[in-house]
Amino acid sequence: MPRHNGARVEGPWGYPIALIWRGSVVPLILPNVLFAIFISTCVAYVYLVTQWDIVIAGSIIPSLSIVIGLILAFRTNTAYDRFWEGRKIWTSMNTSIRNFARVIWVGIKEKESGINDQKVRAINMLLAFAVATKHHLRAEYGTAYRDLQALLPEDFIPCQSSSNLRSQYIAHRNHLRTDKNDWVIARDNSMAAMSLPLEISFQLSLWINYVKDKELIDIPYQSQCTVALSNMVDCLGNLERILLTPIPVAYNIHLKQILTLYCCILPFTTVRDVGWLTIPLSGAVAFTLFGIEAIGNQIEDPFGFDANDLKLDDFCYDLMLELDYIVQTVPQDQSAVFESSSFSMPATSPITAANLNRRATVLIQV
Repeated sequence: MPRHNGARVEGPWGYPIALIWRGSVVPLILPNVLFAIFISTCVAYVYLVTQWDIVIAGSIIPSLSIVIGLILAFRTNTAYDRFWEGRKIWTSMNTSIRNFARVIWVGIKEKESGINDQKVRAINMLLAFAVATKHHLRAEYGTAYRDLQALLPEDFIPCQSSSNLRSQYIAHRNHLRTDKNDWVIARDNSMAAMSLPLEISFQLSLWINYVKDKELIDIPYQSQCTVALSNMVDCLGNLERILLTPIPVAYNIHLKQILTLYCCILPFTTVRDVGWLTIPLSGAVAFTLFGIEAIGNQIEDPFGFDANDLKLDDFCYDLMLELDYIVQTVPQDQSAVFESSSFSMPATSPITAANLNRRATVLIQV
């Protein structure tokens, strides 16, 4: 098998991708395929063995094929649009976090003792925003997660409740419409009325106001931080829009019914021409149609743990590496770069055990 840079390359006949089980939709569609094979076996037996004339005119199949093709194309395109939009929104949020971290690291002046620790703490909060957004999209509420808990400050007090906010909303929606007293804003947040990413955004905004009052940041840099933070919150809202606006269930049910009906009718139209070959033919058609439908079901909600979902864990880990590089390597004083005797690119320092130990403890590993 040919290889390139240590990775397996696909052969001329589609191997090994055609034989991969993990990540495919075969386990999901196997019951439907077996059902189609069972129906075609019964039809073939009745027609070929008992000689009952149960053949249906084949002219009905082209009409059904056109309708099913259009519905499947719409279903798949709609699901992939949600998948691709989720990826674009996450990239936009990632870019805003990068810009925010850059301004924090080079734009905030170190006029006070301890401000450098605050800057590292704020960059940790930026990473916590991304990680908290990942958990929020997966309905994992609270802060009791290894990749999130260590990123938050010790004195950070999140919502006291970690229950499902959507369930609370549904349970109290009708009550809120009739009892206006429940709309009174109170200081207590024991019902977890705000998601964790939004709480983190408020903390970051308050800290930017703090460094502005201390005259540690210039107005243009403060504006950049505000814009970046607003974009992060906007991305959170757009990700929630994708998550909380699924394709209507009636559409999915009707599509499944049409595919089942098509696979049940197909053997009656082909058994006269191909005989026992109707059985594998029906299985192949069911495998194709139900497979496309199952792919659409998987990618329409791209924030979960399926093999075909967005790799949010990897995205957060890559962001952690970038922020860690900023804190460990990037100088905060421009003189360290532009006032050297010879303006040239520095040589890459060798990777030694000492260097690795020195760089291992600023940002928490995700």
